[in-house]
Amino acid sequence: MTGHHAAQLIEYIRQGVIPPYNYSYPSRSTYRPLDGRWTIEDAWNQDLDIHQVPELNLYLHVPFCRYKCGFCNLYTVISEDGDVYTAYVDALCTQLRDHADIIRARRLRTVYIGGGTPSLLSLRHFEQLFSTLDEVYPNWRSTVEEVAIEATPDSIVNEPTTLEGLLGFGLTRANIGIQSLVPKEIREAGRGQAGEHVIRKAIEIVQDMGLPDLSTDLIMGFAGQTDETWRTSVDELAALGPSTISTYFLTVRPDAWFSRTGAYQYAQSPNLYERYDYARQVFTDHGYVQEGSVRYKKLGRGGYRQKVLTFHGVPLLGLGVGARSYTGVLDYMVGSVKPSMAEVADYISKANAHQLQPVSGFVLDHEELIRKRLVLDTFDLDLAELDRFGYQDKAHLFEPILDAAEETGLLRRLGRRVQLTATGLKYRDILSWMFFSDTVVCLDREYYEALHAGNRRARKHMGTPIGISGIRTARASS
Repeated sequence: MTGHHAAQLIEYIRQGVIPPYNYSYPSRSTYRPLDGRWTIEDAWNQDLDIHQVPELNLYLHVPFCRYKCGFCNLYTVISEDGDVYTAYVDALCTQLRDHADIIRARRLRTVYIGGGTPSLLSLRHFEQLFSTLDEVYPNWRSTVEEVAIEATPDSIVNEPTTLEGLLGFGLTRANIGIQSLVPKEIREAGRGQAGEHVIRKAIEIVQDMGLPDLSTDLIMGFAGQTDETWRTSVDELAALGPSTISTYFLTVRPDAWFSRTGAYQYAQSPNLYERYDYARQVFTDHGYVQEGSVRYKKLGRGGYRQKVLTFHGVPLLGLGVGARSYTGVLDYMVGSVKPSMAEVADYISKANAHQLQPVSGFVLDHEELIRKRLVLDTFDLDLAELDRFGYQDKAHLFEPILDAAEETGLLRRLGRRVQLTATGLKYRDILSWMFFSDTVVCLDREYYEALHAGNRRARKHMGTPIGISGIRTARASS
């Protein structure tokens, strides 16, 4: 079997396959209706039996944006209605209080306010959120390692006092979406309101304020992007010196606007790996270290603590419409995966009435828990941590893949610890997809093929969705 898996890895690498980036397992595409079979209390009570040291990441979702980026298929809605913002924050605070017992039963490690564009909220909204957190978990500032927020460059430039106020509340990191520093590519992304001059101004504002961690990102694969324009963005961002930089391969899904433009395909171009190599070289030459397959940070500062902890198996409580929660027994949402203002209104109503319960999700057995850690956490994973989930009995499902990864130079073994090599980081998503269960592969493909079938323009422009989901169809079970 090792020879078979090694041959697969070698062939995928030879073809230059670029699967979608795995930042969660299973993805939201695998969630299906739970039909009232789970309550929030049941899921989190059972979760306590899974974790030897109860810890928690807290994620608060703010879905509002001024505009929709062409590549975005996240849970976002377009709204600048201040009254809606206020009603939403009231509901979010009510939901936070309703989860007080769950939060207090664990050590709070990180707080992340994501979106959407949460920096559109006013300072009084954030004061309300943090005051509620004070009420629920008074010592959170002593236990958390990171307090983060997502923002757009234009929201920082337009309302710098909001960021300044957040620093007073304890903010340690801001994720500012950049995507490119080339004007044509910025417009292609749908970010015309955040041109390169706005981006530079936003970075200057954040750095002048002394925020401990400024996190930025670049995307490989925009229509019209060339090796030369990619080098321009990489070189200029490295010179600007944010503490954290992420580089992503563009993934186009049938529920994103790019699927309708005729400029993209689901499968990606293998030459993007050359752009990955260039970025890695430039960032390491500028003193960055690689934290993961997509992220670089200044040593001793920077990074993305909530993501690292989630990959290590620390559960995540997601609050707000469209937020996902990751427990040891159930990953779930309290609504659907399709964003709309009607669902935002429904969330506000149900949160205020204390009626929110898991609506859709994926039930995790011990095998899927093992797969989750292998998919997400082979950067540096002690397999002994998985013995309590029956790893030894299921080793025949995973060891041949790990052996193949070692044989092909993607992974090294240190006793029972496995670590990705530099080559393994480059091809991490290929290796990760090999650990997916047949169930997850089939559910993911079913979801996106259904979206494709319902998107007439995607069918016209993007053809047969060969690369819509991972690297292959479900394989025969081992």
